[in-house]
Amino acid sequence: MPSFYLLPFIFLPEAWALGLLLLSALALGMPHGAADLLIARRLGLPLLPYLALYLGLAGLLLALLLHQPALALLLFLGMALFHWGRVEGKGALGYLRAGTILLFPFLFHQEAIQPFLQAFSGGFGLPPWAAGASWGFLLLLALRERPRARALGDTLLLALVAALAHPYAALGGYFLLQHSLDSLRLVGVRGREWLWVYGGTLGGIVLALLLYPRLQDPLAAYMGAIFALTLPHLLTMELWLGRLRPRGQSPAPGR
Repeated sequence: MPSFYLLPFIFLPEAWALGLLLLSALALGMPHGAADLLIARRLGLPLLPYLALYLGLAGLLLALLLHQPALALLLFLGMALFHWGRVEGKGALGYLRAGTILLFPFLFHQEAIQPFLQAFSGGFGLPPWAAGASWGFLLLLALRERPRARALGDTLLLALVAALAHPYAALGGYFLLQHSLDSLRLVGVRGREWLWVYGGTLGGIVLALLLYPRLQDPLAAYMGAIFALTLPHLLTMELWLGRLRPRGQSPAPGR
């Protein structure tokens, strides 16, 4: 049960939880997205046009964040929900698990995430009723597929962590130990390929540093860089997942 390993995060204080999230820029978090460069090479995509399209999409999202931050937050949540659920590869249950991490902060930890929301989206956040209704809808979809008792139990354990832990701790734990690890397993980074990964990671860190003077918050600057890179990363992973699995099958490494 993967969520069992997240239980200690319930006791992580806010400062440590924030540090964990920021550390993911160097370990697993940002690097798992930088593995897109390897995917492009393995798929035989022409590198310069791929990078131009990648950076162009990132630029569009960056402009959206700077000019329509509330809309950017909604898009960020939607993209993360879709992408995390796809990488989970457990059907509707995977989307429920992703939604648990993304929606519970708006249900149970509004005060804790308010400083981040002020910097990232001008104080805009999902109303609790919207977050609760969305999570309930995802739960109904998951139950409709009649998941195995063990998988459902693990998801309920994840919900317990997300409800009790500081939201930065729950997000950091899931992002590092679930999503990023699963993504890197799907890509299969080997040996000197890590040089490509950390080369791309450096670019993401530079983007976060450039955003800091505008957002004046380290987490908002880091999440802003992640947001800008999410759409091209998501599309790249969709190409990779389409290669890994026959049509109609789940791509998850832990199914």
